[in-house]
Amino acid sequence: MSQFTENQIWLQPKPSRAERRIPRKSYSTFVGELTFGEEHGQGQTVAFESLLEHNVCLIAIYRPDVIDVREQVKVTYTKANGRTGNHFFDFVVTEKGSRKTALIVKPFYKTARFVFRDTVSRIAAAAAPSVVDRVVVVTERMVEAERLARVEQFHSCRFAQPEIDAELAHVVKRFDGMSTIRDFLERNGLGRDGFHAVIRMVRFNILEAIDPGMLTMSSYIQSSRSI
Repeated sequence: MSQFTENQIWLQPKPSRAERRIPRKSYSTFVGELTFGEEHGQGQTVAFESLLEHNVCLIAIYRPDVIDVREQVKVTYTKANGRTGNHFFDFVVTEKGSRKTALIVKPFYKTARFVFRDTVSRIAAAAAPSVVDRVVVVTERMVEAERLARVEQFHSCRFAQPEIDAELAHVVKRFDGMSTIRDFLERNGLGRDGFHAVIRMVRFNILEAIDPGMLTMSSYIQSSRSI
C-alpha cells in the first residue's frame, strides 16, 4: 500500500488538463474540481460540470485497474451536415494495460434521442482508435449507489497516517478469519483512530469488506488472502 513518510512534503496538486475552459461557478449546475492521487505523491486536479459527472469521475478514479482520469479531451468529427465539429469527452480513463476509454456522461432521458445517438456514433468513429480505444455513454442508471458510497469513502480517507498505517500493516499479517472493524481495531490497540487506515487497506485489497456500500465500525472485514 502506498504511504506517505515523514520525509515527504505535500505538493500542490497539478492543474486541470481540460482542453476547454470550465466555469468555476454556476447558478444552474453543479460545477467544481476534485483532486486525486495524493497517496502516490503529487495530486491531480480534475474538473466536473454536474453532480453526475462528479459521481462518474469518482467511480472511475477508484476502479482498481485505472491509472488516470482526464477531463474535457477534444476530438474532431464530421457532423450530419458534412461540416467539421469539435466534441469534448467528459472524461478519458486510462487503464493499466494502456487502454483508453472515453466517457460521454449524460442523463438517461437524453440518450434516447436520435440526434444524440447519431452524433455519438459519428464522434466514436472519429475518435477510435486514433484518440481513444472506445467510447462509452454513461448515465445515472449506471451509477450504483453502494459503489458510489464506497468510493466516496475511499476518497475522503485517501491521505495516509504513516504511524497508524505502519502499525496496521504489521498486525494485518497475523489477521485471519473474520471480524467487525471495531473488534479488529480494539483487539490490536488502535481503536477508532485506525478506522481510516482500514478503509485504505480495503481500497488496496489488503483487507476485504464483506458487505457492499459505506463501511462503518460494525462492518465485517477479512484478510484478502482468506478469500
